[in-house]
Amino acid sequence: MITQSPLHETIAFRVAASTIGPVGYLSLPHLIRMLQEAAMQNTRRLGISSPELIASLNLSWVLRRQRIDVARWPRLGDRLTVVTAPSGFERRLLTFRDFYLLDAQGEAIITASSEWLLMNVTSRRLQVIPPVIARLETQLAPAAAHLKRPSGKIPPPTVLTSERSYTVAYHQLDFNDHLTNPVFPELMLEPLGHDFLTHHLLTQADIAYQLEARYDDALTAQAGPEKDRLAYAHALRRGDDLLATMRTRWRKTQGRQSGGSLPYSSLAEKK
Repeated sequence: MITQSPLHETIAFRVAASTIGPVGYLSLPHLIRMLQEAAMQNTRRLGISSPELIASLNLSWVLRRQRIDVARWPRLGDRLTVVTAPSGFERRLLTFRDFYLLDAQGEAIITASSEWLLMNVTSRRLQVIPPVIARLETQLAPAAAHLKRPSGKIPPPTVLTSERSYTVAYHQLDFNDHLTNPVFPELMLEPLGHDFLTHHLLTQADIAYQLEARYDDALTAQAGPEKDRLAYAHALRRGDDLLATMRTRWRKTQGRQSGGSLPYSSLAEKK
């Protein structure tokens, strides 16, 4: 596990009511927000966070790929721990970061492997990794401790069964002034519809971010089944531009369960 590395960060979270979906579990977009908050805290301690890099080098981190594997989704009020650390470098352009989401017993219920690039915030072009970041490579955990990295391309749907249209809103933007990462999968899941999302739980999401979206952009999210009947291909487009693709895998569920969310009085008693 990545706690073998001096670069690791351990951050406590509690599942808030605002992060829970209709079936009573933490939603995928809010999971990604939680992971990104952990990454921010880690990079701040290491002195390489986006705000610090913008101030010193005019650079900011950009998420390129993220593969999330789910053994069990947490519920309202659950106490969680995110363990995260950088896990590698490649071609002086790519950096990798691993995440482990642990339950109250210390069991890893969700893992995520991610790829990151650096972007010049003025030119919006990718930049090589500067020495202040590259030097961290000597402190990485052994390779055997890292999660398997995402590999292969994620193609858009070949059989298109549904789509939705959107306009990028101001409060969907992040501090880089582009569509924030968690909203990409949020939009790409919507074409699956209420009934499917109510009666299936995500077990894996592999997301490839290709182009940024800006305020007032008109976007289209598309989805279609793959050969595995519980696997779907997704795409987010801006006209002819392909902004992101995603592959998801699912398992059937009974939908909203009794006790799927705790009343606030019960939540208060657990504090």
